[in-house]
Amino acid sequence: MKKRTLFFSLAAGTFAICLLTVTGQAASPTIEELKEQIAQKQQEIRELEQKAAQYTESLSSTKEQSTTLKQELTKIEREIFALNLEIKKTQAKTDETTLRIEETKDQILEKEEGIKNRKENLGYTIRTIERSDSESVVSLVLATRNFSELFNQQHYLANFQKQITTDLAELKVFKNELEAFQQDQERRKLELKTLNNQLKSQRVIVDDQKEEKDSLLKKTKNKEKEYQNLIAITAKQLGDIEKEITTLEAKLRLAIDRSKLPVGKGILAWPLDAVRITQGYGKPNWKAAYDFHNGIDLGAPTGTPVKASLSGIVAGVGNNGRYAYGKWISIDHGGKNITTLYGHLSLQSVRVGLQVATGDVIGYVGSTGYSTGPHLHFSVFASESYTLLESTKVPNLFIPIGGTLNPLDYL
Repeated sequence: MKKRTLFFSLAAGTFAICLLTVTGQAASPTIEELKEQIAQKQQEIRELEQKAAQYTESLSSTKEQSTTLKQELTKIEREIFALNLEIKKTQAKTDETTLRIEETKDQILEKEEGIKNRKENLGYTIRTIERSDSESVVSLVLATRNFSELFNQQHYLANFQKQITTDLAELKVFKNELEAFQQDQERRKLELKTLNNQLKSQRVIVDDQKEEKDSLLKKTKNKEKEYQNLIAITAKQLGDIEKEITTLEAKLRLAIDRSKLPVGKGILAWPLDAVRITQGYGKPNWKAAYDFHNGIDLGAPTGTPVKASLSGIVAGVGNNGRYAYGKWISIDHGGKNITTLYGHLSLQSVRVGLQVATGDVIGYVGSTGYSTGPHLHFSVFASESYTLLESTKVPNLFIPIGGTLNPLDYL
């Protein structure tokens, strides 16, 4: 009778294992709903990216400075509009990431339940086999009524041994998948934190743009004549400053000791995720106020995150106002003997002396300083020649200068 009980417990155990396995594999409606919501957000992001790209292209096509107050005000309003598109895109990405975190949370719970079920299966199977192994073969033969029943019991025991192998393999897979989901969850949480910071910064930039518009209206009293006087003074100073920079940097370039410089592309990472070069290094490809372009320009919407091209120490954070680089950041890359410069920013997110890693967000694209539209100016200097120049043309104006190198040689 005891052996008949063992036979039925083996059969019932097999059925229970199969039931647990099927239950663990059932699709979760919650996850499917989340996948649908994620797909909708992805479509929204694609549409916003397309609108933003079209608008950015129209802004970037302007190569001349505004010549009237109306043009300048329109330019500011268009940049605010473009930035609001970026904010909507960032918000959509934030929503998508939040949904993915919820999806991964459900997947983690599902895998944890699967692991629990497999462990229970294994425990039951091992205990059953141990009970059967404690009986001698002779006792098993004597207790069975016929060879058919004996064969069935041995058959079920063999099946249970196979089930152990199967459950162990599935347990390993589930644990690996759980670990992958947990790592993915941590990555998405960091991504969400970055997006929230980006959203907060972009909203600050919108407020700054509105303040700039109000300040311009206040300075000019909304009169064209006042604006013309303002840009006439600024234009004269800009020309003098550009000549000052160009002359000094030409001398500094000649004095560079190139034996101390790194060699090879890929030393630096691109400071923007999406790369679109609008102006190369050297002689400008359009009628500009300068004869030599000491870096490269990368077109991007206002509010686009700017990232450190290489780990290093923040050497400078400054604001040239309506002149030169506007809001800028420089990073000293230590043993590489090069310093990178990021200009025309709308917002700076770092301070002098801060250690940054490659890919860290240090600021956001803008159109501050001498700029016709939103873009990032990116320069590379030989560190030994890098310094701050106090302008002789504009009081209390300090401009970063040095012996420049072609950034494309290092990107």
